[in-house]
Amino acid sequence: MSLIIKENKSENYPTVPLGMSNARCISVIDLGTQENDWQGDITWKKQVFIAWETPEHKNDKGEPLTIGKYYNLSMHEKSNLSQDLVSWRGKPFSLTEKQGFDIANLLGKPCQINVMEKDNGKLKVSNVMPTKDELPKQHHSSTMFSLEEYQKGELAVFNQLSERMRNKILESRELSGQDATPNNESTDQNESDGNVPF
Repeated sequence: MSLIIKENKSENYPTVPLGMSNARCISVIDLGTQENDWQGDITWKKQVFIAWETPEHKNDKGEPLTIGKYYNLSMHEKSNLSQDLVSWRGKPFSLTEKQGFDIANLLGKPCQINVMEKDNGKLKVSNVMPTKDELPKQHHSSTMFSLEEYQKGELAVFNQLSERMRNKILESRELSGQDATPNNESTDQNESDGNVPF
């Protein structure tokens, strides 16, 4: 009697094609303070994961394909997050907005994303820009996860996240028991401007 082991080939899932696509923000996930190892230099930075659905590109079930991007949670003008948000809204942030921009405002907002291929063959969102096109109704439910709410015992959103995302969050400094640092950032709403999406 024998037991044959065969290699399981990874299933190929459809991905958002390269180039420009209309998209809508569907997820903003607070990842807490994550470890960054750059050539042996260890730093800890607050991070967030933002995801979009692309109505023009769908899977076999007719569901819009999704793609996301990890950001350091920083509004410094040279940070990737700040640059993408300024490009998306088409307007720089004021000093007041930088001190209290609620990133949850991104949920449901339409845009255009430019998808490129990295050196390792994986896809990345390289740019986020405004769109003048009218997008179909949002398909995926909006998801906003706050680490602060999780620490208060609100587990419903966390339990709905993928296992990979949950594990990422549990590795944060706040939840891994490594010198947790409270979040003292302001959560005031940004200034109102009818011509800006957020």
